[in-house]
Amino acid sequence: MTNKKIARFILTALIIAGLAAADRPLATAIVSHDGVRLVTKEGVASYYAYECADLPMANGKPFDPEKRTCASWFYKFGTVLIVRSLDTGRVTEVVVTDRGPNKRLVKEGRIIDLSKRAFQDICDLKQGLTRVAIAVKSRG
Repeated sequence: MTNKKIARFILTALIIAGLAAADRPLATAIVSHDGVRLVTKEGVASYYAYECADLPMANGKPFDPEKRTCASWFYKFGTVLIVRSLDTGRVTEVVVTDRGPNKRLVKEGRIIDLSKRAFQDICDLKQGLTRVAIAVKSRG
């Protein structure tokens, strides 16, 4: 086994073991089709849709609600994130293309705005908000 495989095995074992400090796991993870990713943030996600369609995003490109994109203050443009709804358990993959949510909402726990398509992947649009865990798949 290579050092990388050994490290991944140990990390996975620690996550599965759920080493707890004050009833909270040492680390949580999202398991995707291509491996285990450590969760970097947990909070609330919302979505934005057609009211913003074709308006320029912070990266300069027009917003398309049918693409799997997101707005975040915490990650660089081009970063690919794996987002899991803690309410439904469903997962989607998004690319950071915009900045948001509104900073006032970030103080209240909102950590990401998903495009309509990405939000639909993880829960019903009628919910409007969902608790999420976010892991980085690749850096922008």
